[in-house]
Amino acid sequence: MLGPLPNAVVQRTPPTAARRARRKLVHRPFEFVSLVHEGAVRKRVQHLGLPSGPLARPQSASLQRIGRRASVPLWTEHAQAYLNDAGISNQAVGWPTRCHNVLTSLHPGHAIEPAGIFFGYGACALLPGTLLDGRYRVLRPLGHGGEGEIFVARDEHLRKDVAVKSQFRRTFESTADYSYFGKHLERELERLRFMSNVRGIPEVLGDGRYGWSERRYIVMELIEGITVASWINEHHPVPAVAAMSVVAQLCEILNGVHAERYVHRDVTPNNVMMQPDGRVRLLDVGISVPIGEENADPRGTPGYAAPEQYDPTSVLTPRADVFSLGAMLFAMTVSELPYSGRESPPDGTTPAFPNDFRAQMPEGLRSLALTMVSVDPYERPSGVAEVLGYLRPMLPKSGSPASPKATRPDPTAPYRLGLSGP
Repeated sequence: MLGPLPNAVVQRTPPTAARRARRKLVHRPFEFVSLVHEGAVRKRVQHLGLPSGPLARPQSASLQRIGRRASVPLWTEHAQAYLNDAGISNQAVGWPTRCHNVLTSLHPGHAIEPAGIFFGYGACALLPGTLLDGRYRVLRPLGHGGEGEIFVARDEHLRKDVAVKSQFRRTFESTADYSYFGKHLERELERLRFMSNVRGIPEVLGDGRYGWSERRYIVMELIEGITVASWINEHHPVPAVAAMSVVAQLCEILNGVHAERYVHRDVTPNNVMMQPDGRVRLLDVGISVPIGEENADPRGTPGYAAPEQYDPTSVLTPRADVFSLGAMLFAMTVSELPYSGRESPPDGTTPAFPNDFRAQMPEGLRSLALTMVSVDPYERPSGVAEVLGYLRPMLPKSGSPASPKATRPDPTAPYRLGLSGP
């Protein structure tokens, strides 16, 4: 048996709190972990560089019973499989083992397992060092999307970094509910594979399940660069020619998405990456829907989603993505979104901007952008090919020099260098 808790933890525990914990232990063993070891947990988490946050207590029916027979659930088998799969070192789990030894020595009549204590903090967390499918080593968190968390991982077979999009960690959901939420990620995986030939959509490299909760994940190529949202923050207001180049590149990508008979539904600056060479990539196809189907799951990002995306009786067409592109044009050039500040969806009589609003953008571009964000879908361009047709005369010509005020990255570069566009 391992020794008692680290001295530093014992010294930080007030005697009165320890006595209260021992009295409560007879009826509520998990309280001992909460009262005595929270400081140890936090100290250990900081030392190991693990994600910080409040201690999560398992909310099972057995923990809510108050009585001599209450016990912490037996999770040993799940925890052992988790640790083996993740490749987490013994150092990272030393403190739950010590907690277990103290608890069992104080009250041996209860079935208390180290795994129960370990999973009290961040069940099935994708910690740095976690190994997925014996191949993908998690390095660090990157962000999150509408359907899950995103991590940077290392493909130890190909020796390159990849992106891992994982289902959000399980908290208090039932097994059935958590499995249902995982289907959102499965639908995204299905769409990504269906769009595998679309240039500008990330390539799928693998997928699988992880941990005792069967947490779903997708492995994709890692796109180097910054989000267009960050690029806008650094350069706003964005020069009109740069904004047009971003939208034109997105039109080329979305033309492929629409050719596969899908509406993206979530074209926003946060879902577009700009690579160092100025090319853009479109991410997060998780809420895309087939063209022509009824909008049974009304969703979208406020400010960028077309009004019909919130109508469950509407039938979505590529014109919904045209609206999002128009909103992006305004976000880039004038840092304003159409119909902003409203508490209800706009109708056909609602102006996109107040009458005294004057957008500092070329008149031809302003007229196109206002048409793209029309409330009535049939007043917008019929698709991204038509939008691209309007933009082409205004895009940089192949061989033209870079502007002295060009942004970095510069989205005009693919057109100036003849890598994309007309």
